[in-house]
Amino acid sequence: MKSPDIIFLAHASEDKYFVRKLYNKLKENGLNPWLDEEDLMPGIKWNDEIIQVIKRSRFFIACISKNSITKDGYVQKELKIALSTLEQKSPNSIYFIPALIEDVPLPNIRVSTINLSDYQAIKIYDENEMNKLIEFLQKQINVVKEVKKQENPNFNKIRKEIGNGKTDTALRLLIKYVKENETDYLDNLTLISSRLNRLRNDNTLGLISQEDYAMGTNKVVFSILETIKLLENK
Repeated sequence: MKSPDIIFLAHASEDKYFVRKLYNKLKENGLNPWLDEEDLMPGIKWNDEIIQVIKRSRFFIACISKNSITKDGYVQKELKIALSTLEQKSPNSIYFIPALIEDVPLPNIRVSTINLSDYQAIKIYDENEMNKLIEFLQKQINVVKEVKKQENPNFNKIRKEIGNGKTDTALRLLIKYVKENETDYLDNLTLISSRLNRLRNDNTLGLISQEDYAMGTNKVVFSILETIKLLENK
């Protein structure tokens, strides 16, 4: 439920048969649609949960039909919640997708400065258009996942240790990560570790000045950060 790739399917209850097929098709193509009858857990306040899911969703697909444009009720409320959520997003953000499940005009539903009818609809009753929608969603969600892939929590933790002055701990964590994931970098890190140990020994024995020790430690930190950058760009 907390996944950023949720695709909320808004629809009139009379269109459940078509929307259920859409739900299954999106699932089959590796996507994460959300449908009330499938994803609402028992015992929760369904109204509150639906509102929260709409706000958390990566995409809101408004399944438009004669039923949904002529029927007052919850589907109209969902559309207004989605338009209100869209208003808070960046101007170039694609979130709200009107999807025609039959050939009807878009309803004139307005929230503040946003009108549903201003948005380009896709005719998913046509198989080619349905495939276009699926390809678009797959592409957009893959982009999101790729960005998140770069935000490696291991590297964030190592950088935090460096920021706290714990170079030893940072290097140890990086060596552990490399042993488990990227052994090509292990020799280089072994040399960095030897350099840091030598610096510490020389400093303890009074063989180098504090200035040289600080400069040498900074070079080790720089080498650690450069290695992380190389790993992130792989």
